[in-house]
Amino acid sequence: MTILSAQARTEAARLRLRKSRRLATGLLFLAAVLFVAAAMNVRQYPALGYVKAFAEAAMVGALADWFAVTALFRRPLGLPIPHTAILPRNQHRIADELGRFIENNFLQGRPIALRVYQAAPSEKLLAWLAAPANRARWLPWLASQLPALLNVAKPEQVARFGSMMLAEQYSGDKIGKTLADALALLKSQGLHQTLLRALMKQTRHWLRDPQTRALLEQNLHEWAARIESEAPSAWEKIKASLKGSLVDRVDGWVAAKALDWADDYLAAALADPEHRLRKNVDEQIERIGEALRHSRLWHKRLEAGKRQLAHSDAVQQSLARMWQSLQTWTAADVQQADSLWLVQLNKLLDHMLAQAAQYPQFMRRADVRLSLMVRDGVMRYKEQAAQFVSDKVKGWDSREMVEKLELSVGRDLQFIRINGTLVGGTIGLVLYLLSQLPSLLPALSTF
Repeated sequence: MTILSAQARTEAARLRLRKSRRLATGLLFLAAVLFVAAAMNVRQYPALGYVKAFAEAAMVGALADWFAVTALFRRPLGLPIPHTAILPRNQHRIADELGRFIENNFLQGRPIALRVYQAAPSEKLLAWLAAPANRARWLPWLASQLPALLNVAKPEQVARFGSMMLAEQYSGDKIGKTLADALALLKSQGLHQTLLRALMKQTRHWLRDPQTRALLEQNLHEWAARIESEAPSAWEKIKASLKGSLVDRVDGWVAAKALDWADDYLAAALADPEHRLRKNVDEQIERIGEALRHSRLWHKRLEAGKRQLAHSDAVQQSLARMWQSLQTWTAADVQQADSLWLVQLNKLLDHMLAQAAQYPQFMRRADVRLSLMVRDGVMRYKEQAAQFVSDKVKGWDSREMVEKLELSVGRDLQFIRINGTLVGGTIGLVLYLLSQLPSLLPALSTF
């Protein structure tokens, strides 16, 4: 199928309009010639009266329809005849009526939503995207668009939005449950142990740094001396609870030996997945998760902390930096052959395909949500859409509007002229025949 450009379609429409206009005008001219010829010879050839009647009525019909069709778009022969050039003179009223017509008859939320749902767009889109060729072409393209999508929101805008959401949408118990869910997710994926290993490695690196080590040795001496001199009961309690850990060794050894022991302890924890430290972390995460989820005291503390954080400049700066880092990382990631974003998009598509195959209602629910979104969008913006159409038509140049309408319906209107010529001629012939019946009946009775 050949697809024409807008200019080519316009030129083709102009050509069809010219042909139909020439045909209609040609029939009018032919009727006029027949009328003149018949009128000049009707006395010599009385039978020409039928031709004369046909041509006369055809001319009247053709002229009347020419006037009517022309009066829609312009003044016939340029004469200031009332109620002509109807469309240009009523452009603004027509524009308003067209806008209201579209709003009342087309921009109705329920029929549009039903049509969207019946079309099953989610299933069709998913099936199309799952095709290997489309997946290989469009998923990388989607990944490449992510930097531009993220750059739409400025870091400071994201920071303000995040603070606002924290202040208005999250209560203490909701924050607690969200944090508990995050901890559960980290633990289920084993990410907490990954983070713990990274933390232990970084701590060992700090312990081996000469400057850090010197500072820690000094602080350990000062800390142990202060505890033993100012609060011996508390110190003894801490020593008893920790049972041979770091503080016990500070009592008996120099601080350097204590730091060496800490380094060895972390090394052992890194090497042994069943180390006590790791199990203690697991237990602590469980306890903290339960407290975050159910403890009213924690919820009150989180609520109080939320108010401070929501209005904290430091938090907003941190959110802005995080968003900026995400933008920078995303821009670099999508350029890589092994883009993490592309991997995640492929996983998401596979997950959606599996869900659609296992739970067919999954796609129908997606269609329901999509149709409701379309319905809400239509109902929210239909007045603006109607106003847009109205303003667009009002903004047209009158000649431009006339041309657009003529190219759209002008060919059909020219056929009205053609039909008017033929129908008018036929009616004129019938009327003339009826007028001749009294003189024809005696002649017919002789047969």
